[in-house]
Amino acid sequence: MRTSKTVASATGAVAVGNDNNGYIFTGPVTFQNEVDHSRAWNSPNSLPPEIPDFTGRNREVSEIEIGISSVNRMVILVTGKPGVGKTTLALHVAYKVASHYKDGALYADLRGIESNPTLPEEIMGRFLAGVGVAEDEIPASDDARLDRYRREFTRRKVVIVLDNAGSEAQVRPLIPPGGEALVFVTSRFNLSGLEAAYHLFLDIFDGDSSLTFLRKTVGAEVVDLDVSSAREVGALCGHLPLALRIAGNRLRTATMADLLEELTDQRNRLGALEAGDLAVRAAFNLSFRNLGKSARNSLKRLSLAPGGDFGATLCAALNDSDERSAKTVLRKLSEANLIEASQRAGRYRFHDLIRLYAQEQFERDSLKKTAAASSRMLDWLSYSALKANLTLNGQIGRFEFPSAPVAKIGSIEEAAAWIADESANASAAIDLLLRAGDTDRAKALAIQLSFACEVVGDWQAWEDVVNRGVSIIGSHPDPLFDVPMLSSKANLLRYRREFQPALDLASAIYPRAQKAQDKMLIANAAKLLGCLRVDVGDVTGAQPLLEESLSLSRELGLRHEMGQALYNLGTVHRASGRAHEAIEHFKQDLEICIEAGDVPGAAETMNTLALTHMEIGEFSKSESYQREALKIFESVGNPHKVSMVCNDLAISLRHQHKAQEALSLHLEDIERSRACGNVSGEALAKANAAVLLVELDRDAEAEPLFEQAVSVLSTLGDELRLARTLLGQVPMLFKAGKVDLAQDAANKAIEVFLRHGEVRDAVSAHENLSLAFKDINENEQALFHAEEAMRIGDGVVSPYLRGASCLAAMIICADLDRLDLVTKYATELRAIADNYPEMVSHLRKEYEGEGRSVPGDSIGDGAGG
Repeated sequence: MRTSKTVASATGAVAVGNDNNGYIFTGPVTFQNEVDHSRAWNSPNSLPPEIPDFTGRNREVSEIEIGISSVNRMVILVTGKPGVGKTTLALHVAYKVASHYKDGALYADLRGIESNPTLPEEIMGRFLAGVGVAEDEIPASDDARLDRYRREFTRRKVVIVLDNAGSEAQVRPLIPPGGEALVFVTSRFNLSGLEAAYHLFLDIFDGDSSLTFLRKTVGAEVVDLDVSSAREVGALCGHLPLALRIAGNRLRTATMADLLEELTDQRNRLGALEAGDLAVRAAFNLSFRNLGKSARNSLKRLSLAPGGDFGATLCAALNDSDERSAKTVLRKLSEANLIEASQRAGRYRFHDLIRLYAQEQFERDSLKKTAAASSRMLDWLSYSALKANLTLNGQIGRFEFPSAPVAKIGSIEEAAAWIADESANASAAIDLLLRAGDTDRAKALAIQLSFACEVVGDWQAWEDVVNRGVSIIGSHPDPLFDVPMLSSKANLLRYRREFQPALDLASAIYPRAQKAQDKMLIANAAKLLGCLRVDVGDVTGAQPLLEESLSLSRELGLRHEMGQALYNLGTVHRASGRAHEAIEHFKQDLEICIEAGDVPGAAETMNTLALTHMEIGEFSKSESYQREALKIFESVGNPHKVSMVCNDLAISLRHQHKAQEALSLHLEDIERSRACGNVSGEALAKANAAVLLVELDRDAEAEPLFEQAVSVLSTLGDELRLARTLLGQVPMLFKAGKVDLAQDAANKAIEVFLRHGEVRDAVSAHENLSLAFKDINENEQALFHAEEAMRIGDGVVSPYLRGASCLAAMIICADLDRLDLVTKYATELRAIADNYPEMVSHLRKEYEGEGRSVPGDSIGDGAGG
């Protein structure tokens, strides 16, 4: 036990650059009132001067004040990264509330971040002396001093600011019992073990607060002369108050343009953020030196992470440690506020300036150490991306991984989660590999990652990878890389419904593959070009390309690629109205997908199989396939595929008169599409929901949804979905007596459908008009559209649509007493019924009675992919 006494000092406070956006006060406590030994108690005020240019923090100040008044909190803990302004905030609020604490205000810097933090017993001695306890009455022993401190402060209404605390143990003895005192504690550490404290984490400024702060420190005239550059300065300072304070001080002697130029150079940024005794680097140094060796090494190596954030598995790869140890070190760095939690659970990120500081420290290590850490990270990202892609596509058994570090990925869910977590790091690693001269690995990573991002439906990450991959093509041409990477770009355009640019690109890729004389490249390029020709309605031009792809895949013995070719040929048969042939092709592909373990591919095929069964009236089969596909895409986490299947399942349910369940799916899909940024998908979901609302006689709710969908799809230039939305409005317009508007909308839709080769949709449009005109007893118009549906759909539409057209024409002709035509269409309907009896029976039921469902009028996309 220590025996020396602590005596209050009358020395002045010292201002140094440390942890504040103003001055940081350290050194012995000073008192504005002289000690009067004749009084039992003084009312001291030892708070350092308040910062005159205090900026912002309105929310935080209000939060603290509400906490003090409503919950009677006695301890307010303010934590945050170095330089964020914790002390300034604590002092500002202490001054605001000091008038409510009649017994005074006390301040002490605990120096918790330094190598020799101030002991709590020393602070007790200072505070006791400050309130008038004579020097010879302050106990020398720790226990006795603590007892005296508690007796003196138990019932005293006093504000205490304990600045720069290093640990809970340093703070606990200084918190008076009784609940009368208000104690502010500031710390770079989270001090999560401190009991009964109101914890406020203080973050950096926002952009506007940074600008306001610069105006206060250097003058509005300097900032407003070039506001744009001032905003850039704020951003390059990371909106960190200490950095902004220094920038403001530097602007007294430097121009905004000169300072901006200095800060733009990353390697010189920390050096530029020094002014007198204020320095960002010095503030970070204090925290860095306080870390243990393992945490210091981890902080340095984590600065290598090239993406936006990082987790325990990447940390483990960098450190060559196990994941458990990595989690521990990340927790310690987070508690020290040198890293912060990112948006994804269990992951962290750097503040920009702390990352630069960590990079500086990393570069001081030996070349051998830095190269080893970098190599471990790149190995882990490269092999893990490969493993994720192979797992997602069911091909994991084809590759034997080396002994290099690789993520633990044992299921498609884990593969999808890895891509969600690490795609940004893996994509940025492509550039790191190129800079290291490892072009082959950079190409391999780009290919694997782009395929994986496609499967999980992360379009933004996919675009980022594709752009990096395409940039390699110019400097390192290689058809074995160029063709797959450009094909990935074309597929991304296709998913985004930019069909013509995708077709143009695919048309350029195909001859490139032929020139390379590589059969696998040719097979894949032919498949892509064939698919895009189907997308734009050129079924005739698509078929030979897809047959070529199937032939080459068989020749090469590539079962998985054979399945894809069979699937795509199935879409040709489906588009041509050959439902049975399409189903046979899809079933063969499904069998191959299951055999190969390609679960996402199986789900895609299931949904398209479902659509084909729907087209021949087998709605229960359709629903079964769709529900299974939905489960798979939800497990993969692909939001776009989930949206697609929800849309198609809702249409299947609608045909089974489950309108309310179908509506719920479309309403969910609106939110789902919005969440993943699929603007066109959101508009489609609104249009589909509106169709069902009209069917449920809720036209007032439907109308604004239609209007929103039309507005968005018009802006996007998505002609096909806009046409389907216009067609969906027809029943509502007829009900409102707006026949001319309805016919005009339908005619516009039909023109778009025929121009794009979407004959099925054009047939549906004529059927809608036929039945709508029949309902208002305009039978001649009804017959015209029924016969148009029969004419343009002859030999190319599905049996369901053909049967619906026959039945509609037959009913209308009966109303017009055109018995010859009734006989004609009845004969054709019987022929269809011979092959599809259940379907025709379903059609008849749909046409019976009031509130019947109109076949073919749902706004589907006409394809499963």
